[in-house]
Amino acid sequence: MLAPLVIVALSVLVIIHEFGHFIVARAFGMRVQVFSIGFGPVLWQWRPKGSETVYQVSAIPLLAYVKIAGMSPQDVSDPRDRGTYHNASVVGRFFTIAAGPLANYLAASMIIFGLLFWGGVNRTPDYNRVPATVSAVVAGSPAEAAGVRANDTIVRVGATPIPSWSSLLTTMSASQGRPQALEVQRQGQTVRLTVTPRRNRDGSRFVIGVEAPRGTVERLPLGESLREAMLIPAYQTVEQTKAMGRMLLGRERPQVMGPVMIVAEATRAAEHGIKPAMEVFAAISLALFFFNLLPLPALDGGRLMFLIYELIARRRMSAVGETRATSVSMVLLLGMGGVLFVFELYKVFIKPLFGIT
Repeated sequence: MLAPLVIVALSVLVIIHEFGHFIVARAFGMRVQVFSIGFGPVLWQWRPKGSETVYQVSAIPLLAYVKIAGMSPQDVSDPRDRGTYHNASVVGRFFTIAAGPLANYLAASMIIFGLLFWGGVNRTPDYNRVPATVSAVVAGSPAEAAGVRANDTIVRVGATPIPSWSSLLTTMSASQGRPQALEVQRQGQTVRLTVTPRRNRDGSRFVIGVEAPRGTVERLPLGESLREAMLIPAYQTVEQTKAMGRMLLGRERPQVMGPVMIVAEATRAAEHGIKPAMEVFAAISLALFFFNLLPLPALDGGRLMFLIYELIARRRMSAVGETRATSVSMVLLLGMGGVLFVFELYKVFIKPLFGIT
């Protein structure tokens, strides 16, 4: 049931991207002819009085697009018409193209800010320093049988002092299941108990069945939330760039996630609550920013490369050359996307359905 909501939420991220193009194009005086939510046959249209833009919702209400007058290299534009993309200044065209990815970057920053300021951050205790105060006792465990209670602080096992949780875990793991004398501080009094550790479920170590403090959720102040909301996306973008470089050099296995896996991962996160879901959406929005800035002619990054060429060479790329480069890269992207879609569909749905290993 969550998957349709996740798809809608992901579509919102694309709508935000297109809205970035739209709002900056209008700011530079360009005519936006269509702002469409979805593709296919049009279900609803609205054109405000005095506006040049038609707002519409289509039959497949996923993703979005904007149509700016004169944006296609093949569009015929009157040189005197200053309302077309073709006749706009190179600065106006540059910011119009860059605004889509930047809108996704800002969306990621806003989500991160909300998570930090309203949702808070988990402050995990340093178990090398935190005293071994019992948060809870597992039912049916050796600790329960020995009489250990919640809020007890274990300070000694036999002759070994226990200054921290890490020390308790190490000591119990080394016990080999032999009975251990515990010295416990309980409400200001010293209590002596005997516990017999047993192996955990996977048999990797000996435990007594007590739980450590889980940490606290702390809301960050406004200033710190704003600072982190600006720094975290920048840091993650740098890491994505480094990972891309390692993959291109063959030092790291390519890891590409298509639409099926994106929806699957986001749905899995949403099953654990709104906070994990929003963390994933922030990461996806940032990935849209990064992906769209790749220097491929079919993407915003490719268009920006054409504009940088125009600034340096002081002449535009030929319409034929730009169209051919865009068409070739679009075919390649759609081809790779189609292959990835089929592979992920097989991996996520067909294999589990037929029990294929």
